[in-house]
Amino acid sequence: MLADEIDLWRTSRTDAVIASLPTIAYAAGAVAGLRVAAYSGIGCAVIVCAVAARRRPLAAISGLLAVIFAVGLAVITGKPKTFFLPGILLNGVLAAVGLASVVTGKPLLGYLLATVWPRFARWRDDPSLRRLAASLTAIWSTVFLLRFVVMGACYWVDARPSVLAIVKIVLGLPLAAVAAAMSLRLVTASRSAFGDSSVVVSGKEDGNTELPEVDRSY
Repeated sequence: MLADEIDLWRTSRTDAVIASLPTIAYAAGAVAGLRVAAYSGIGCAVIVCAVAARRRPLAAISGLLAVIFAVGLAVITGKPKTFFLPGILLNGVLAAVGLASVVTGKPLLGYLLATVWPRFARWRDDPSLRRLAASLTAIWSTVFLLRFVVMGACYWVDARPSVLAIVKIVLGLPLAAVAAAMSLRLVTASRSAFGDSSVVVSGKEDGNTELPEVDRSY
């Protein structure tokens, strides 16, 4: 389990550096003006997409489109800080939906896990699996809520793009890595809920516990 968490942290650390480059480039360019920021952000995103597409094509393309959309909003509004607004709103929506699903007793991650873990298919009829799904959903909803509150506050007080970029990076993949490690620990501790010591993920069955890949666009 410890080896899994170390490997998860190393992978997330590399992804964090790569995914943060367009934001850093945009914030650095914003010092010289919105036009420079736009060119810097999109240019860097294209390069990152080309490099990351070899390993994760869908994530690379979605990341590029997200940057283009965010830059477009900034250009249309004429405000560099608007670049960060889509991510803030997305995290707010994810937090609200996730927490609402936990309160209503229908945690969203229960449905997601049921699509990748066959033994999780009847989680709604198993109290242990329902608690696990609720805990995992609460963890990730808290991550989204924290991002929404902190980033939203910075945006509200008209923080500079450089400040928003730093906050976004700190609350981005590093925080996601912590949440993923916590989720992994919970799943590992709950193996008895599956009937034996193995967990099935995407059709694979072995003694190691793995979590489905998390979208790290924001």
